[in-house]
Amino acid sequence: MRIAWGIMGDSRGHLTRALALLPELSGHEFLFLGGGCVAELRGLGLRVHDLPMPGTALSGGRVRGGATAVNFLRAVLGSSRTLGGLRRVLEDFRPDLAVTDYEFFLPRAARTLGLPCLSLDHQHVLTKCRLAPPPGQALNRLATTAAVRLLFSRASRYVVSSFFRPPPLGPDTEVLGPLLRPDVRALSPRPGGHVLAYLRTGLPPALARALESTGREVRVYGLGKRPDAGPLRFLAGERAAFLDDLAGCRYVFCNAGHNLLSEALFLGKPVLALPSAMFYEQYVNAWHLRESGRGDFFVDPGQAPGALAAFEAGLERFEAAGRAGIEPGNARAADILTGFAA
Repeated sequence: MRIAWGIMGDSRGHLTRALALLPELSGHEFLFLGGGCVAELRGLGLRVHDLPMPGTALSGGRVRGGATAVNFLRAVLGSSRTLGGLRRVLEDFRPDLAVTDYEFFLPRAARTLGLPCLSLDHQHVLTKCRLAPPPGQALNRLATTAAVRLLFSRASRYVVSSFFRPPPLGPDTEVLGPLLRPDVRALSPRPGGHVLAYLRTGLPPALARALESTGREVRVYGLGKRPDAGPLRFLAGERAAFLDDLAGCRYVFCNAGHNLLSEALFLGKPVLALPSAMFYEQYVNAWHLRESGRGDFFVDPGQAPGALAAFEAGLERFEAAGRAGIEPGNARAADILTGFAA
């Protein structure tokens, strides 16, 4: 089977879902489409077609609404030319199925060509599932869910990958466990004393001081290699080293992206999350992390000292709640995908 696979490349979580499923889909031919980190797939010998990327802009620990809107405006203004070129690429590739992980252009091109399109992502948990909205964030919720519905909901069927499992709203949606790469599923968690921190949006001084005050070594990823600062070790992003530190940490401190939350919870590691401001999906993830009993969150870096102290005091409770781990959805996702175009 030939599969055209569109991926939003503004964060690694979208790319990771595809990489998690590829070993389950040997024997099929793929064309990947998207921008940003999607280009990395060329290094694996996979075919990639570049597309504009109307991604979410993040800086200073928050979503930048104006920059994000500009990204989308640029993509929409050039969409006629982009879609024309994409249709020609698809006609040449002759796919049996389109898969979209929150990618803007492929579902629209697939519709014009009569090509079945399967949505496979986490974001549609916000619009395709029966989800009681967490308190607060009302305007953020309305803006985010409107964007998901208007811009990213052109598929024929929806598969939602999520560490929490709300019921779907309709028969066009199925909810699975998270999609985890083979190297994560092969890890053996072990007890350790260090904190693994992964931060995409910076480390404010107040937050750095709070992490230093834990008395633990903190191995910081996501900000690049730089000189150590007391117990804070800033490390490059080599995957093998990161996974080894994840398997052996006492707990994880991170923004509330779904991918790392899922990996940590799969390994039974407690998580303390700091959702990026104005990032509603991360707030929902953090809320369900708290509801699961396997971790907690806070929303203001100024709250870090108290939040870290309370989290440290509750570690044994979080660890007990997380011992069962979570069940990945890889096998079921592969079955759905291969059966969808049959």
